[in-house]
Amino acid sequence: GRRFEGQWRDGLAHGEGRLVHADGGLHDGPVEWHWSTLIDRGKRRDDMWARCPHTAAALQAVPGLCEGDMPFAFAFFSTLRPRCRIAPHTAPSNLRVRVHLPLLVPEPEQCGIRVAGETRRWVPGECLIFDDAFEHEVWNDGAQERALLLFDLWHWELTPAEIDAIQAMFRAVDA
Repeated sequence: GRRFEGQWRDGLAHGEGRLVHADGGLHDGPVEWHWSTLIDRGKRRDDMWARCPHTAAALQAVPGLCEGDMPFAFAFFSTLRPRCRIAPHTAPSNLRVRVHLPLLVPEPEQCGIRVAGETRRWVPGECLIFDDAFEHEVWNDGAQERALLLFDLWHWELTPAEIDAIQAMFRAVDA
Protein backbone atom coordinates (compact mmCIF):
# COMPACT_ATOMS: atom_id res chain seq x y z
CA GLY A 1 0.00 0.00 0.00
CA ARG A 2 2.71 2.52 0.94
CA ARG A 3 4.59 2.01 -2.35
CA PHE A 4 1.43 2.71 -4.33
CA GLU A 5 0.59 5.73 -2.18
CA GLY A 6 3.99 7.21 -3.03
CA GLN A 7 3.61 6.52 -6.74
CA TRP A 8 0.21 8.22 -6.72
CA ARG A 9 1.83 11.34 -5.24
CA ASP A 10 4.11 11.34 -8.33
CA GLY A 11 0.98 11.37 -10.49
CA LEU A 12 -0.41 14.34 -8.58
CA ALA A 13 2.88 16.16 -9.10
CA HIS A 14 2.51 15.59 -12.85
CA GLY A 15 -1.03 16.99 -12.97
CA GLU A 16 -3.08 13.80 -13.11
CA GLY A 17 -5.02 14.98 -10.08
CA ARG A 18 -6.74 17.65 -12.18
CA LEU A 19 -8.93 14.86 -13.56
CA VAL A 20 -10.77 14.76 -10.25
CA HIS A 21 -11.80 18.42 -10.47
CA ALA A 22 -14.97 19.56 -12.23
CA ASP A 23 -12.94 21.56 -14.75
CA GLY A 24 -10.79 18.52 -15.59
CA GLY A 25 -13.50 16.75 -17.54
CA LEU A 26 -14.80 14.36 -14.92
CA HIS A 27 -18.12 16.13 -14.36
CA ASP A 28 -20.45 16.28 -17.30
CA GLY A 29 -23.86 16.77 -15.73
CA PRO A 30 -25.87 17.34 -12.59
CA VAL A 31 -25.23 13.90 -11.11
CA GLU A 32 -23.93 13.85 -7.53
CA TRP A 33 -21.42 11.02 -7.97
CA HIS A 34 -19.02 10.93 -10.90
CA TRP A 35 -16.31 8.56 -12.03
CA SER A 36 -13.70 8.34 -14.74
CA THR A 37 -12.62 4.79 -15.47
CA LEU A 38 -9.11 3.39 -15.93
CA ILE A 39 -10.17 -0.29 -15.80
CA ASP A 40 -13.72 -1.20 -16.81
CA ARG A 41 -14.96 -4.76 -16.21
CA GLY A 42 -11.38 -6.00 -16.18
CA LYS A 43 -10.27 -4.20 -19.35
CA ARG A 44 -7.87 -1.28 -19.38
CA ARG A 45 -9.17 1.91 -20.98
CA ASP A 46 -6.22 2.89 -23.15
CA ASP A 47 -7.38 6.50 -23.43
CA MET A 48 -7.32 6.96 -19.65
CA TRP A 49 -4.02 5.09 -19.26
CA ALA A 50 -2.55 7.54 -21.78
CA ARG A 51 -4.04 10.55 -19.92
CA CYS A 52 -2.76 9.29 -16.56
CA PRO A 53 0.58 7.55 -17.16
CA HIS A 54 1.82 7.86 -13.55
CA THR A 55 -1.42 6.50 -12.11
CA ALA A 56 -1.41 3.74 -14.74
CA ALA A 57 2.17 2.79 -13.84
CA ALA A 58 1.29 2.77 -10.15
CA LEU A 59 -1.75 0.57 -10.78
CA GLN A 60 0.24 -1.78 -13.00
CA ALA A 61 2.74 -2.28 -10.15
CA VAL A 62 0.06 -3.23 -7.59
CA PRO A 63 0.31 -6.95 -6.70
CA GLY A 64 -3.02 -8.68 -7.21
CA LEU A 65 -4.62 -5.91 -9.28
CA CYS A 66 -7.91 -7.31 -10.49
CA GLU A 67 -8.07 -7.14 -14.28
CA GLY A 68 -8.36 -9.40 -17.28
CA ASP A 69 -11.31 -11.76 -17.58
CA MET A 70 -13.22 -10.45 -14.57
CA PRO A 71 -16.43 -8.48 -15.17
CA PHE A 72 -16.44 -7.08 -11.63
CA ALA A 73 -12.96 -5.49 -11.82
CA PHE A 74 -12.67 -1.70 -11.91
CA ALA A 75 -10.25 1.17 -11.31
CA PHE A 76 -11.59 4.71 -11.44
CA PHE A 77 -11.38 8.24 -10.12
CA SER A 78 -14.49 9.02 -8.10
CA THR A 79 -15.89 12.31 -6.85
CA LEU A 80 -18.79 12.93 -4.53
CA ARG A 81 -20.31 16.39 -4.50
CA PRO A 82 -21.01 18.28 -1.28
CA ARG A 83 -23.97 17.18 0.85
CA CYS A 84 -24.42 13.95 -1.11
CA ARG A 85 -24.58 10.28 -0.23
CA ILE A 86 -24.21 6.96 -2.00
CA ALA A 87 -26.90 4.71 -0.57
CA PRO A 88 -26.07 1.38 1.11
CA HIS A 89 -25.19 -1.26 -1.48
CA THR A 90 -23.12 -4.42 -1.96
CA ALA A 91 -20.76 -5.71 -4.63
CA PRO A 92 -22.01 -8.49 -6.92
CA SER A 93 -19.47 -10.97 -5.51
CA ASN A 94 -16.69 -11.37 -2.98
CA LEU A 95 -14.07 -12.36 -5.54
CA ARG A 96 -12.42 -8.99 -5.09
CA VAL A 97 -11.64 -6.40 -2.43
CA ARG A 98 -11.87 -2.67 -3.04
CA VAL A 99 -9.17 -0.09 -2.36
CA HIS A 100 -10.01 3.56 -1.72
CA LEU A 101 -7.10 5.97 -2.05
CA PRO A 102 -8.30 9.42 -0.91
CA LEU A 103 -7.04 12.22 -3.14
CA LEU A 104 -9.04 15.25 -2.02
CA VAL A 105 -10.78 15.20 1.34
CA PRO A 106 -10.92 18.88 2.28
CA GLU A 107 -13.29 18.27 5.21
CA PRO A 108 -12.37 14.80 6.57
CA GLU A 109 -14.67 15.11 9.57
CA GLN A 110 -17.61 15.59 7.16
CA CYS A 111 -16.90 12.59 4.90
CA GLY A 112 -17.06 8.92 5.74
CA ILE A 113 -17.70 5.33 4.79
CA ARG A 114 -19.57 2.62 6.63
CA VAL A 115 -18.78 -1.02 5.81
CA ALA A 116 -20.99 -3.50 7.64
CA GLY A 117 -21.03 -2.04 11.16
CA GLU A 118 -17.74 -0.08 10.98
CA THR A 119 -17.45 3.62 10.14
CA ARG A 120 -14.18 5.10 8.92
CA ARG A 121 -12.86 8.45 7.74
CA TRP A 122 -10.52 8.85 4.80
CA VAL A 123 -7.01 10.15 5.37
CA PRO A 124 -5.63 11.74 2.18
CA GLY A 125 -2.91 9.58 0.69
CA GLU A 126 -3.63 6.48 2.85
CA CYS A 127 -5.30 3.43 1.32
CA LEU A 128 -8.45 1.99 2.86
CA ILE A 129 -9.04 -1.65 1.82
CA PHE A 130 -12.31 -3.50 2.42
CA ASP A 131 -14.49 -6.34 1.16
CA ASP A 132 -17.25 -4.50 -0.66
CA ALA A 133 -19.43 -7.61 -0.72
CA PHE A 134 -20.47 -6.34 2.72
CA GLU A 135 -23.06 -3.59 2.72
CA HIS A 136 -21.40 -0.20 2.52
CA GLU A 137 -22.32 3.44 2.03
CA VAL A 138 -20.47 6.74 1.74
CA TRP A 139 -21.32 10.35 2.43
CA ASN A 140 -19.98 13.84 2.03
CA ASP A 141 -21.77 16.18 4.43
CA GLY A 142 -19.24 18.94 3.79
CA ALA A 143 -19.34 22.00 1.56
CA GLN A 144 -16.56 20.80 -0.78
CA GLU A 145 -16.17 17.90 -3.19
CA ARG A 146 -14.22 14.79 -2.12
CA ALA A 147 -12.28 12.66 -4.59
CA LEU A 148 -10.83 9.15 -4.45
CA LEU A 149 -9.03 6.69 -6.65
CA LEU A 150 -10.78 3.32 -6.35
CA PHE A 151 -9.42 0.02 -7.63
CA ASP A 152 -9.98 -3.67 -7.10
CA LEU A 153 -7.66 -6.45 -5.97
CA TRP A 154 -8.27 -10.15 -6.16
CA HIS A 155 -9.59 -11.32 -2.79
CA TRP A 156 -6.61 -12.28 -0.61
CA GLU A 157 -8.13 -15.70 0.17
CA LEU A 158 -8.06 -16.79 -3.50
CA THR A 159 -5.13 -18.89 -4.70
CA PRO A 160 -3.53 -18.27 -8.11
CA ALA A 161 -5.13 -21.52 -9.35
CA GLU A 162 -8.56 -20.31 -8.23
CA ILE A 163 -8.05 -16.95 -9.95
CA ASP A 164 -7.09 -18.77 -13.17
CA ALA A 165 -10.22 -20.95 -12.91
CA ILE A 166 -12.45 -17.91 -12.27
CA GLN A 167 -11.03 -16.09 -15.28
CA ALA A 168 -11.46 -19.21 -17.44
CA MET A 169 -15.09 -19.42 -16.34
CA PHE A 170 -15.73 -15.77 -17.31
CA ARG A 171 -13.94 -16.30 -20.67
CA ALA A 172 -16.22 -19.28 -21.36
CA VAL A 173 -19.33 -17.28 -20.45
CA ASP A 174 -18.28 -14.44 -22.80
CA ALA A 175 -17.42 -16.81 -25.69
